[in-house]
Amino acid sequence: MSEDTQLTEKVNEDLLDERNRVTVMLLEGDNIRNQYEIAVELDNPFEFDATRFLPNQKPMSLPRFFSIASELIKDAQKREGVKNDKIIRLIEEYPPEPFEGYGDEIIVSRVLKREPGLMNTKGTSRPHRKGTYAYDLVSPNHPNKVIVIESRPIDHLIEFSCWGKSNKLANARALWLEKLFVNHAWAFEYQGCERFHWKNRGPDTYMTTGGQRIFYRPVNFFVRFREFEVKAHPQIRKIIMESSPVF
Repeated sequence: MSEDTQLTEKVNEDLLDERNRVTVMLLEGDNIRNQYEIAVELDNPFEFDATRFLPNQKPMSLPRFFSIASELIKDAQKREGVKNDKIIRLIEEYPPEPFEGYGDEIIVSRVLKREPGLMNTKGTSRPHRKGTYAYDLVSPNHPNKVIVIESRPIDHLIEFSCWGKSNKLANARALWLEKLFVNHAWAFEYQGCERFHWKNRGPDTYMTTGGQRIFYRPVNFFVRFREFEVKAHPQIRKIIMESSPVF
């Protein structure tokens, strides 16, 4: 399954038909004279474009967040005049890949924490675990259905570790990255993050691999964005028609 946030969901057609059956009852006094079920024909209500309800053209997700971070790191170096073959890249968690293929430096990302967003403005109250109402849609294309969009905030603590073959390289890159992301927090917020800010810097440390001492400096950022869900609720489940005797 893709890690991207999904705004569409496919369900079994049999299940969809069962949920969209309407019971029609014809009553005469207290007696049921006739009763039958009919299936309401409709397109799958889970397969519609919900992007009109989003604050951005694309919903934010972890893969998209890291893609934006990677592009920002590349663009900043290009603007500094760094040649393409010398650009420091953003990769997933290191090790176990051999460091020799990355040159003298590399920036590594990983998720330290992912949890429901806290509900008050200071971020200190109880977590927002369930999706809450965001929008709904009634459309002639989806008879007998109200399409409901729900959302929930998700908080993340993201670590960007700057690795280098010397402590000076790692220290300089960590300060460079911290300044870059702090000054470009607007870029992440513009793309769909509700909150983005520098959290702290972790302890300086190193490891030895293949006889080579590698230094790394972790820089942590707080990221909040919303995940969206699409649900369809029936409007009509039963129709009762009562006939009166003619005198």
